[in-house]
Amino acid sequence: MPIKPAKFVTVGLAGLGLAALFCGFAYITNSTTGLPLKWPPGLIPMRIMVDDVTLLSDGLTRAKSIQAAMVNSTRGWNPNLGNAQLSPTIVPVGSGGADDNHQNEIFYSDAPYSMAWETNTLAVTTAWYSSNQRIEADIIFNNSYTWDSYRGARRGSVVDIQRVALHELGHVLGLDHPDEAGQTVAAVMNSHVSDLDSLASDDITGAQRLYGPPGIPANNNFAAAVTINFSGTSTTVTGFNTNAYKEVGEPNHAGNSGGRSVWWKWTAPGPGSVSITTAGSVFDTTLGIYTGTTVAGLTAAATDTTLDDVQPGVVQSSVGTFTAIGGTTYSIAVDGFNNSDGRGADSGAITLNVSFTAFGTSTTTSTTASSTAPSTSSTTTSIATTTIPPTGGGSTTASSTAPSTSITTTSILPTGGGSSGGGGGGGAPSVWFLGALSLLVFARRLRPKAE
Repeated sequence: MPIKPAKFVTVGLAGLGLAALFCGFAYITNSTTGLPLKWPPGLIPMRIMVDDVTLLSDGLTRAKSIQAAMVNSTRGWNPNLGNAQLSPTIVPVGSGGADDNHQNEIFYSDAPYSMAWETNTLAVTTAWYSSNQRIEADIIFNNSYTWDSYRGARRGSVVDIQRVALHELGHVLGLDHPDEAGQTVAAVMNSHVSDLDSLASDDITGAQRLYGPPGIPANNNFAAAVTINFSGTSTTVTGFNTNAYKEVGEPNHAGNSGGRSVWWKWTAPGPGSVSITTAGSVFDTTLGIYTGTTVAGLTAAATDTTLDDVQPGVVQSSVGTFTAIGGTTYSIAVDGFNNSDGRGADSGAITLNVSFTAFGTSTTTSTTASSTAPSTSSTTTSIATTTIPPTGGGSTTASSTAPSTSITTTSILPTGGGSSGGGGGGGAPSVWFLGALSLLVFARRLRPKAE
């Protein structure tokens, strides 16, 4: 039996009119590993099961407006993504299949999976994951609202399906609510709908940290390694390994086959001790540190035993330590862990922290990112919570009894006011696991602001 993934539900938004003060994207994370839940590279098929006949205010049908939120060249998610693409198919109108049916479906409902809609809920997004990987997601729109498709300012109680679809598709990709993580930014992914009707830079940056920007990384090849220069005792550099590939003759980093490696190089200013970590990266990394001038003729500078996960199976970032020789250039490869499931190496945004302490120095400056947790403030999820117990292997049917599996939820509301009904916010996600095979269910909802 496969491990069941967590389910989340997203719903309408509420207008906040906030200015972007700093990058505040947030992710839906695996509370065991601390890493974001994301799709493997490739196509993410989405079945659009809504009306494709009636024309709305902008000349689009409901189905075409949702499709545009995925593929439109100026407004959709796809043009901004590197190694994953939403792949919509418009099919006859329907109410969706059974939950956890291995289909990604978008439809309208009076009662999603036989559950009553919470007050002020526009739509819900449910998703299943296994480990750090998403394997199914559904978007359900609330039939009780008046829907249209238009651009610009909100039109009272008439809800723009496209901006809600943009938000819900962000949850499908793995993004959470930055405003409910204590951040103040302009973003479609905020928990309240606003006059913002297209993706903001914060939304795009968050998605690209999961799936990379379009194109192959400039430092894909050993010969094109990016040079790291710093004059102090530590520095942090960033990059991506999405769409990268392994070269002929390249070693397996940390003993894993990987397959999506990128390269940096650094020359030691003198003899000293070096620590290199990938803490802050958004995926399960492997790390290789070498000397040598060709990719097929490298010598390891750090042994495999020092290139393990910080906490194997829990905190999946890598650390390597070694003694540097002055004037020697060290090549640093970061790859993704490959678990041989046929989907290739893990990938995403990389944070590489380098710390150097010259011999004879009495103090050591630590790396600029923590080596005990891969997530930074940008990956913190702080949200209102409700509990939806699974029944019969993953149903979302509500229960008044304590569930065997607890889930973390966020809420997204439509315009027109109301509270989430999930209680007050605060705290990181809380999930109770049943041994190694855990069935998790959680819901995320988008809510509107009271006018």
